[in-house]
Amino acid sequence: MWDWLKALDLGRWWKVAIAVGVVITVVAIGVKDRADTLIGLGMISGGFGEWMNHRMESTNKAGGVLTTFERKNRALGLAFAILGLLLIGGGLGSLILKD
Repeated sequence: MWDWLKALDLGRWWKVAIAVGVVITVVAIGVKDRADTLIGLGMISGGFGEWMNHRMESTNKAGGVLTTFERKNRALGLAFAILGLLLIGGGLGSLILKD
């Protein structure tokens, strides 16, 4: 059941955000909590957006291979990141305004 989590390689914060967002979303859907569902979906969207903006780049150096994750803004990555922020904001707003 958790094989997808092992394959995700949680060494980067944006991948952790995706994994946590999936767990929050699944639990929130199970208990029918709209605000938490929005927060979870926002974390997933934002994580994917940042993953797109931090592509892995490898270069050969004299001592071996250097792997970096420099941020390069891409239109689709920024769109997902902004969507994630909006969803998280909407979910937090719903939690705050709940009676």
